[in-house]
Amino acid sequence: MDEKRALQSVLRLLSGGGRRDPAAEMAREVLSGRMTLREAGNSLAYGEMFTQAVADAAATMEATTPQQRAEAQAALAHAADVLDPPPTPPVAPTRRRAPVDDDWDESVTSPWDDR
Repeated sequence: MDEKRALQSVLRLLSGGGRRDPAAEMAREVLSGRMTLREAGNSLAYGEMFTQAVADAAATMEATTPQQRAEAQAALAHAADVLDPPPTPPVAPTRRRAPVDDDWDESVTSPWDDR
């Protein structure tokens, strides 16, 4: 899985939250380049949010079976493509060929025509 693309997709998804949503604000800061994700995690403003998210994730992982974990990992392997599909190359419009002026003169023959 392309982790960088998945991270960017999740950050773009989070950034759509409201003005007072700390996760949305943090995502906008990271996407704009004013802050790295590491700086956000270490900051006083967003550190508690990361700590709580990690605690919630750990509790969820402990409650799952190995089969459920394997299924979750398989689903996450395709998360980047679902959240942020890879760009498709632009399709050039098909050009219609302009009619060619047919300046062929039927009266002119080749010297080889009389063989």
